[in-house]
Amino acid sequence: MCGIFGWISPLLTDEQAAKRTAIPALKALHPRGPDQSRLEFGSGWLIGHTRLAIIDLTDQASQPMKDGLGAWLVFNGEIYNFKELRQELISEGFKFRSASDSEVLLQALRQWGVSCLGRLRGMFAFGWLDTTGQELILARDRYGVKPLAYEVQKDGFRFASDLFGLRSLPGAGSEIDSESAYLYMGLGYVPAPYSIFKGIRKVRPGHYLRVKWAEGTFDLREKPYWSISEIPPADELAVDTTKDLLHDYEQLVEEAVRYRLISDVPVGSLLSGGIDSALVTAVCQEQSGTRVPTFTMGFNDARVDEAPFARRVAERLGTQHTEFRIGEEDVLNVWDRLWTAYDEPFADSSALPMVALCRLVAPHVKVGLSGDGGDETFCGYPWHRAVDRLNGLMAIPSFLRRPIAAMTGALAPSLRYKASAFAQGDRVGQWSALRTGLSNGTSALLPVQGAGMRAPFRDYFHEWSQDLASVTDPLDWACRIDLLTYLPDDLMVKADRAGMSVGLELREPLLDHQLTAWNLQLPIKYRYDRSTRQAKILPRAALQRRLSKTLFERPKQGFTPPLDHWLKGPLLPHVTDALDRLGRGDLVPLSLPSDCRDWPECGSRLNDPYQQFLWRIVCFSEWKKHHASIPVRG
Repeated sequence: MCGIFGWISPLLTDEQAAKRTAIPALKALHPRGPDQSRLEFGSGWLIGHTRLAIIDLTDQASQPMKDGLGAWLVFNGEIYNFKELRQELISEGFKFRSASDSEVLLQALRQWGVSCLGRLRGMFAFGWLDTTGQELILARDRYGVKPLAYEVQKDGFRFASDLFGLRSLPGAGSEIDSESAYLYMGLGYVPAPYSIFKGIRKVRPGHYLRVKWAEGTFDLREKPYWSISEIPPADELAVDTTKDLLHDYEQLVEEAVRYRLISDVPVGSLLSGGIDSALVTAVCQEQSGTRVPTFTMGFNDARVDEAPFARRVAERLGTQHTEFRIGEEDVLNVWDRLWTAYDEPFADSSALPMVALCRLVAPHVKVGLSGDGGDETFCGYPWHRAVDRLNGLMAIPSFLRRPIAAMTGALAPSLRYKASAFAQGDRVGQWSALRTGLSNGTSALLPVQGAGMRAPFRDYFHEWSQDLASVTDPLDWACRIDLLTYLPDDLMVKADRAGMSVGLELREPLLDHQLTAWNLQLPIKYRYDRSTRQAKILPRAALQRRLSKTLFERPKQGFTPPLDHWLKGPLLPHVTDALDRLGRGDLVPLSLPSDCRDWPECGSRLNDPYQQFLWRIVCFSEWKKHHASIPVRG
């Protein structure tokens, strides 16, 4: 992993002055690449790179990297099939001076242009600058594992791995974008292409941005190089037997893990105790010649503690296991670090233990495998089960749905909101209601009310739903839209920022694009059993060949901290401060609802919908507070 940035402007004429101006950006990106940093300057442009050396640790693999025809590359990520691409390029006459995947990408772009993007197997965000043709290509991997943001100004164009790097340059946007704030309060994160700041955008996953310039004007064209619509819906008839499917699935998982073990530095595995991380760890151990280092974060609360399960899995697999724990007394030690790791308001409560875990793992290994990506293709989330149940409302004739919606008043607020939306809405409206967590009470926090309140969320989901027009099964649709929204904008942001804040590269074998494409073409019955409501049919079968069912057959728990206790305990002063600031109008564009009777008790129950929104307010308040005092890391 690395940090990248670039700046194109006719005002960049003095090399020393330009580099002095860019030093804060290098410092801001230093945690992403603590091993080395470098700037390169040319008339009208400046690019920089901070390096976390993983493959080819020599100086020949340093960046920014230049080819023989005037093009420069700054690259963050890993191209796992670089050796195959390298051999193909050698056969075309290319010569290499390093053993890095970065140089393979540089030469592939020269040989094949943007068409090479579809051939890359990996995670990446990069800038390719052709100084002779005055053209810049920015691109992100299919599932947004690696971040990339940019900003157009009247006198230039800038890009960086994250907002810390971008906003360290002079004149960067600093005004909060209201629509992004609405999306944040509904989702708990700010999704691409939005950012929390006006004028700053993110490159969408699976897209590239072509930037051309002449005489101080910039022409931007963003296009997809990959679409989930390329993966056809499952054909219920054209399938092999379960035994054959299991064999094919295991081969794909084994190949995905094997690619992600390519490294010139130590590799470990994050073991949560769940099915996905256990399967990744088991396959990793099978392919390793030594005991794999595994790491678990436990909680001092039996309701949410999976550490004992992870410990038993590690013992059975024979890994070199280390267990960390986080209790209420540790929360405040991590709290400030959370807001120097995340460049936007971010309210996934598991980010806090994730930051703590990465800080503890980083001294042991430079690369960690995770189980992220398994839930999205195998219907693993609670809302997938909710979709299956609530979808029954759609079988009711449309003229009866509105009266049914009017009868939902006796339900709890969050259920009332969701049931009403499912009774009245189309699929996009249903999904936005289900995934935003809005209720009639919590939605009062948003400045826009009524039908207009849902508009930003509908627009966000509707944009991606265009790629899902041919998908008829509601569960398959839910899995696919999760891969396009929740996974890149929540899970990958959480993992990237937590790991990169301490120079730890996280890799996700279950997000291998060939594996996910195969999974999504499976009929639902091999992914989710509707009669028992059991998810992950094939992953369970694959894991059962390696571990006893007693080690993993239990209700899904996830990496969920005891947030209810933390909000009433060590974080209570921050809760009080956030609500005070909200009442004073310090958290614009959020405003205090006129009816707050439900709020005093909103932190009292685990998974309470009001608790979700309280947490989002607290996170927004803390991010805004720290953003003013800590604009730059390093």
